[in-house]
Amino acid sequence: MSKEWYLRDEQELVEACIKGDSSAQRFLFDAYAGKMLGVCFRYCGEMEDARDAMQIGFIKIFKIIHKFKFDSKLETWITRVMINTAIDQFKKARKFVLYEDPQKVVEAGGEDLLVEIEIENNNKTQQFLLETIKELPEGYRVIFNMYAIDGASHKEIAAYLNISVGTSKSQLARAR
Repeated sequence: MSKEWYLRDEQELVEACIKGDSSAQRFLFDAYAGKMLGVCFRYCGEMEDARDAMQIGFIKIFKIIHKFKFDSKLETWITRVMINTAIDQFKKARKFVLYEDPQKVVEAGGEDLLVEIEIENNNKTQQFLLETIKELPEGYRVIFNMYAIDGASHKEIAAYLNISVGTSKSQLARAR
């Protein structure tokens, strides 16, 4: 008989996952998989790649869950692992292209991306925003996600992607 797990008791859930309790691991996966697939999709751009990144992310989570120190919410920690995994998968799967010249965006087929999109107080649906972000060139999309959605600083983005702070700022400006 499997034990019922509830998110109100994160510590007990984490401890059970550390011990390898499959019902606790299943609960954790079921509780966060939907949201984490969305996180991965923002970075990967393709649903198949996002599913792969999410699966790899959960494997990592179950391997390193003993490192979770309860100094943040479990969801925040899981999201950070997923973001890092999705970015790693993105870097492995594709050549990371940074556009330094707006004309290169046009040459790459992104004429519509040169038009700045104004978002007025959530008048646009999440689906529209996700589709719009998905249409950005890969380099723009990753930096936009890291900065605007996940709250990373330009210094953090630059360090993680091995680029300059100035490149991070210019890519974000062009993505907007």
